[in-house]
Amino acid sequence: MHLFQIFYNEATQANLDPDFIPLDNTNSERPDWFEYWPIRQTLLSKKFEDEEYLGFFSPRFKEKTGLSGAEVMTTVRGAAKDVVSFSPFLDLNALFLNSFYQADDKHPGCLALSQEYLDSAGVDIKLSTLVQDQTRIIFSNYFVAKYGFWKKWMKLSDHFFDAAEERDSSIAKRLNAGTHHRGQMNYSMKIFIMERIVSLVLELENMNAEIGVDHAKTSPYGTGHIFNNLLILDALKGQFVRTRSDYFIGIYMSLRKELVKFAERLQTN
Repeated sequence: MHLFQIFYNEATQANLDPDFIPLDNTNSERPDWFEYWPIRQTLLSKKFEDEEYLGFFSPRFKEKTGLSGAEVMTTVRGAAKDVVSFSPFLDLNALFLNSFYQADDKHPGCLALSQEYLDSAGVDIKLSTLVQDQTRIIFSNYFVAKYGFWKKWMKLSDHFFDAAEERDSSIAKRLNAGTHHRGQMNYSMKIFIMERIVSLVLELENMNAEIGVDHAKTSPYGTGHIFNNLLILDALKGQFVRTRSDYFIGIYMSLRKELVKFAERLQTN
């Protein structure tokens, strides 16, 4: 098992979990690729066995998940699946049919651009109709997977990387265009698509991730009405995937609308 934690400066280095392997990104050759760059360099430069578990976490992993490196290692040792998700954002998962809709909500145009890339790459996934529950939606690279899975991730990521590096192409210019994030414009659209490659690989391989995080502990809403309904929304998506019955999506859309209105009322009170 090789669990890395990326750091960018002295402050983030000082807060690294002692059970993670430090991954230095202080002098990145390609800071425009953020976390993808040290992940890519590690996968290209080191040798792993297909059955070994690998993970690459940001400096804020403990803050967002509440999990220590030791707890992650314990969970992974007991895992039954090739991929274990530690993605804590149940709301971002449950309120959107898939993570590309969520990206489009924050970065308008991301869904269409992602689809354009997939079409150009010959990847047969239609994002407008893709439904994924928490077993296939992962944010911020918060997952651990066997190296065999990472090789599949790397293949699709490399293709996407090459597409974004073709500076004279129309799609590359749009992939590298800035989009608002955390009040700044120094993030390009390609970053938010790259973060969702894992969901595409899970879909292409028809694989579900094992859930390694307790959403009841990471929920910003506690475990009351909103949290319970987020769980229901996620379950409805999962049931649709299993049955392909539009009945479940109909209930999902109705409940989602009610939940969004409820949340908006809370914000205005």
